[in-house]
Amino acid sequence: MNTKLLNAFFAIGAILVLISSVLVMENVSWGKYCFAVGVGLFILSRSKMIYLGDDFRLKRLNRLYFLSSILLVISAILIFRVIGMWILLLLITALNEFYISIRFSLYEKEIAEAQKTKDAEKNSTNKSIQK
Repeated sequence: MNTKLLNAFFAIGAILVLISSVLVMENVSWGKYCFAVGVGLFILSRSKMIYLGDDFRLKRLNRLYFLSSILLVISAILIFRVIGMWILLLLITALNEFYISIRFSLYEKEIAEAQKTKDAEKNSTNKSIQK
C-alpha cells in the first residue's frame, strides 16, 4: 500500500478512537462501532508498517506497537461487553504509544548524529588523502 494512504488510515483511526471513546463514555449507542472501526484502521496501518531489519531496538519498539494493537482490540471487545476495564486498557495503550514515540524519535536522532559524525570523519580522511 501507499505510505500516504497508510498514514491517512493511521490518522483517521486514531481520531476515531479518540472521539468515539468520549462518545462511549457519554453513552452514545453508535460510539462503540466507531471505536471498533477506528481500531481496525489503526491496526491495518500498523500491520503494513512492520520493521523487518536487524536492529534490536527497532524490533523491540515494533513488538511494543504490536502489544498496543492487541490492547486496543481487547479494549474494543470490552466496550461491546459493557465492561468498564476498557478505559484502563485504553490508558495503558496511550501511555505505551507515548513511550514508543519518544524512544523512536530519540533513537532516530542518535542514528542521525552517528551518521553525521561518520560522514564528517570520511570527509576529513578524504581531504587528507587528497593533499
